Amino acid sequence: MIYLDNCATTKPYDEVLKTFVEVNNSYYGNPASINKYGKTVNKLLNAARTQVADILGVESDTIYFTSCATESNNIALLGSVEHKKDFGNRIIVSKIEHPSVLETFRELEHRGFILDYVNVDENGFIDLEHLKSLLTKETILVSVMHVNNIFGAIQPIGKIVELLKDYPKIHFHVDGVQGVLKEKIDLTMIDSYSISAHKFHGLKGVGVLYLKSRRTTHNITFGGGQENGLRSGTVNVPGAVSLAKALRLTQEKVNDVKEKHYEYKKLIVDELSTIEHVIINSPLQNDFVDSIINISLPKIKGEAIINALNERGIMVSTTSACSSRTFHLNEALYTRGLSKENIEGSIRVSFSYETKLEEVKKFIEVFKDEYYKKFKEVIESGI
Repeated sequence: MIYLDNCATTKPYDEVLKTFVEVNNSYYGNPASINKYGKTVNKLLNAARTQVADILGVESDTIYFTSCATESNNIALLGSVEHKKDFGNRIIVSKIEHPSVLETFRELEHRGFILDYVNVDENGFIDLEHLKSLLTKETILVSVMHVNNIFGAIQPIGKIVELLKDYPKIHFHVDGVQGVLKEKIDLTMIDSYSISAHKFHGLKGVGVLYLKSRRTTHNITFGGGQENGLRSGTVNVPGAVSLAKALRLTQEKVNDVKEKHYEYKKLIVDELSTIEHVIINSPLQNDFVDSIINISLPKIKGEAIINALNERGIMVSTTSACSSRTFHLNEALYTRGLSKENIEGSIRVSFSYETKLEEVKKFIEVFKDEYYKKFKEVIESGI
């Protein structure tokens, strides 16, 4: 099998799996217990928190462990609005966000908040002038993802921060799931940032929320007051420690991985962009990450392309794994202005540190073969 669906999830490092098992075996106590064993486990938990904070360049008391980025996004968005609802009722988001952000905003709209969508340009970047025009004294929340999970555009977070300086009441949240360690960001300039371990070779079921100030976000669940009252419930210590390990191992590979991914993306773009009817929705340029490539064959369903590749042992995807079963046009691509045929015929190829040059070459070979055998004639016949 050639696995090129790393945006959906990554294979855990062997070292991470070993760490998870070891912590479960040797440090299974409850970190909230006041006995000696509980205090030992709590010390391990705080060491993991400090390691994550050091890698992300923030203070350890701004790091909160959660079950995933979806939960982190929900806490940041719902919690900040609950804190700031007396100051205004307008919130801003783009339609290129992950479902865990978009659906949370739609829930807030049902609760009476006014939802403003900020435009993006044809390449999928936030329209800064439109964002500026949407900002009002009633705006209390803005959310923009770091790197788009469908086509890889790196959003201008620093420029957005500059726009928001005149609006101190606004909570600025960034979904960092596809951006963490791929693109540098100064987290101290934003209010919250979410990551998920399984996107960087950690385990499913554990994430992190960076929160600049605990005072700006109400908790949305209630219980024993763990994680400084933000997220009640017994903390998943093995998950937290293994997340810290995965983040460190990934950080150590960043430079080498970037070089490899650029080579892989360039090869795919060079080889496939010369084929008639093939459309590359993720150009080879500095404001797109090299680990994500979105490719379209208009008039061909993305599922048909995926099935053809699956039969040849190659795994790719159509959209976010969190929305691929909902059978509607991908909002991120639609918002860019892509045609219905282009969107329906799109696939996403995504790399990890394990991806090999031979696998990328095989993908290109198989894609071309399937294109000429199955798809070209269908496209040109207009069926």
